Amino acid sequence: MRRLNIASTRRGAVVLAIGAAIVGCSRSENQTSDSAGGNIATQTAERAATADTGLSNAATPVAGGSAQITPTDAKSVEHATEYKLTDTNFRQFIAASDSLAALRARDPAVRALFDKQVNDAGTSTSTTTNNAGRIRLENNPAVSQAITSTGMSVKDYFVAAIAVAQAERFMGNPASAPPTPALPDNAKFLNAHAAELQTLRRLEGGAR
Repeated sequence: MRRLNIASTRRGAVVLAIGAAIVGCSRSENQTSDSAGGNIATQTAERAATADTGLSNAATPVAGGSAQITPTDAKSVEHATEYKLTDTNFRQFIAASDSLAALRARDPAVRALFDKQVNDAGTSTSTTTNNAGRIRLENNPAVSQAITSTGMSVKDYFVAAIAVAQAERFMGNPASAPPTPALPDNAKFLNAHAAELQTLRRLEGGAR
């Protein structure tokens, strides 16, 4: 029982640390423009270095340019620590992000939704609602359809958005990453998929 309690405590600490690291970053981290060439690890380190941590209570966009996490999305953050990136789910994630970017461009209502932070005044989803960031995507039929049409559930898309952001943030220096089950392998995965990562960054840039 004591071993179980210790393991649970450590797991909780890791999840809290990762959640704080992601939520603590402002939009500027995802808004840093990158050149099409160059070293991916160096660019990632530069992106992390320019992060503004002054908005620790703000809902923050994560990878893909559309998702936002809130303090109520702790379960998704926890799931992201075990979410393993693969050729299939990463391809689906990029396709879903592409679909959402196109939807945003042509649908003013979706654009207005994505431009607002998840909070009581900004959207119909209250931050007191569990999984508020994920529910924001699920509750809009057009957004939900754009994601699920790629073969990926909204839940998986949301978790993947966090997992990719975690891996990208630490891929320049994997040794500095919290010891989660999936993060080191995910960082290596992104390093091996530089072209796809650049595509994702372009989509994020178009979401600004």
